[in-house]
Amino acid sequence: MMVLKPKTDFAVTVEAEITPELATMSVEEASKFKVYHGREQVSLGELFEITKEGDDKKLVLEGDFSRVKWIGARMEDGEIIVKGSIGAHCGAYMKGGRIEIEGDADDWLGAEMSGGEIVVKGNARNLVGCAYYGDMKGMSGGRILIEGNAGNYIGEKMAGGEIEIKGDAGDFIGTEMTNGVIIIHRSCGFAGGDMKGGEIRIGGEFDLLPSFKKGDEGYVGDINVGGKGVIRQI
Repeated sequence: MMVLKPKTDFAVTVEAEITPELATMSVEEASKFKVYHGREQVSLGELFEITKEGDDKKLVLEGDFSRVKWIGARMEDGEIIVKGSIGAHCGAYMKGGRIEIEGDADDWLGAEMSGGEIVVKGNARNLVGCAYYGDMKGMSGGRILIEGNAGNYIGEKMAGGEIEIKGDAGDFIGTEMTNGVIIIHRSCGFAGGDMKGGEIRIGGEFDLLPSFKKGDEGYVGDINVGGKGVIRQI
């Protein structure tokens, strides 16, 4: 297990595409890992205190990581525990393993992920499980659980996997969704625009487009695009 602690509060963002693979290195090797602090490329050891405890493929991030982006991007296995909040793009392109965030998550959580699990104990912002601009497919596998609230554009272009939000969510849920499941335990705004497949389950109130028709399973659509997605209340 490897533990990282920021040496200072970051005035500008840090881009640190680190995964549990870092925990397989020595402290000396990990300290030399290159990251971006603003526009400057620096060594990880310049920004963080690094300690190692055992050989588990596990990263523990202690302190404020809310301005640190790309943590867990492309990770394939192992575990990351964030003892606080995390910056944007956490778990992007993730293929496996587990990320647990004890605080809040910024935009683009789990963007285009295909496997693994992300658990957020606090709130998440916008674009959870989405496709990056210009790409055709968002999240295609794995699971994201948000125990608080989430923002707008959750699961846009989602093609598989599951997103569960125990609180409220914003507008444009499941836009252009083709497969997978989104569960919102409380309320949200507009859901299912240009939805072609998959299922959205909502516990509270939501706004429904007129291009959905009532069926046995719930509301089916978006018929404007020949969609057969299902939105139902739970």
